[in-house]
Amino acid sequence: MGHRRRWQAAGILGGAVLALGLLAGQLWLTLHLQWTNREPLADSAIGFNFSCDQAEYLLLEEPGAGPDGHAPDGRAGRAAWCAGVLRELIERTGIRLVRLSVQWDEVEPEEGRFDFSVIEAQLDAVRAAGATANVSIGMKAQRHPEFYIPAWALKGVELREWMDLSSVPVLRERALRMVATVAAHLAGREEIDSWTAENEGYIASHRAHHYHLSRAYVAEVAETIRRADPRGRPVAINHAQHYVFDRRWRDALADGDVLAQSMYPRRNGSVLGRPVVVDIMQLGWLMPNYAYQAREARKAGKQFWVTELQAEPWTDGDARLISPERPSRNLSPETMLRNVAYARRTGAERVYLWGAEWWLFQEHRFGDGRWLEAARAAAAGAAE
Repeated sequence: MGHRRRWQAAGILGGAVLALGLLAGQLWLTLHLQWTNREPLADSAIGFNFSCDQAEYLLLEEPGAGPDGHAPDGRAGRAAWCAGVLRELIERTGIRLVRLSVQWDEVEPEEGRFDFSVIEAQLDAVRAAGATANVSIGMKAQRHPEFYIPAWALKGVELREWMDLSSVPVLRERALRMVATVAAHLAGREEIDSWTAENEGYIASHRAHHYHLSRAYVAEVAETIRRADPRGRPVAINHAQHYVFDRRWRDALADGDVLAQSMYPRRNGSVLGRPVVVDIMQLGWLMPNYAYQAREARKAGKQFWVTELQAEPWTDGDARLISPERPSRNLSPETMLRNVAYARRTGAERVYLWGAEWWLFQEHRFGDGRWLEAARAAAAGAAE
């Protein structure tokens, strides 16, 4: 009887070991056969995003200085300073594709009064460097606080958390009028090669009370830009899909001339109270298949771009405190290039890196030129 029980126990244990082995093998196959590990590296054109506000935050403002350390937007020479930083980045990296945003509160500080000095200075720098620009227009733009709505445009608007701002008729009308005016004014600029309707318009902004915009409104922004541009340059709609269950990329594909996505592969987390960095591109079927989306875009006669690719550390603290002596666990110049390889494996025609201001800050403040070198390597196609 005891002998039989031992055989039964051995059988149960053997079955469990076999099941675990099969499960481990299936997991290994899932990870190694997913698109991030098997798709070929595309010959993607490399660009970078640029924000004057972010450049000021990193290069002009001191951490802990409070109001005394703030660089005011209305200071003399601001537009020329912004253009100078942008020109330096283009020349230092060899990158000839730039992505800019028009901030509503900056371009229309008072209703009907437009000031194009900052965006036009940046476009002048782009043209002088022999580069071209994608320009986003709308309520939402790059960087904090994402929604750049002037105070006058919010008069009579009662704001609340998780609000669809495009559902407010008066705000929608004011925004579309601004989009039409800005697009018409900039349409003659030859250095603009494309547009973006809003910036991640579908995404609720955690930086701005989770405000968001509707698909119908973003599509109307895209159509407003098209009507204002006699050259018919493509209008991208960009999304930030982090998990496979989000299907709004299909809306962006249907309504835009270019389907664009944001990619931030390396995320901070904790396990048993210990900080960890998770490469979410290795989560198997949970992650979106951007390579499939690129193929779907091409089937529709359109392109697929990565308009934001993580190329600076993801941090919840003050980024200015990260240095070669206090490096980020989240990203290094080496892992930045691995991110570029992920983006190229999507088959994207263009990949815009996110963090150009950071690369310059690290060199100016700490003498660390590795980030600029990595950007140059990415532009040269060395992100293998």
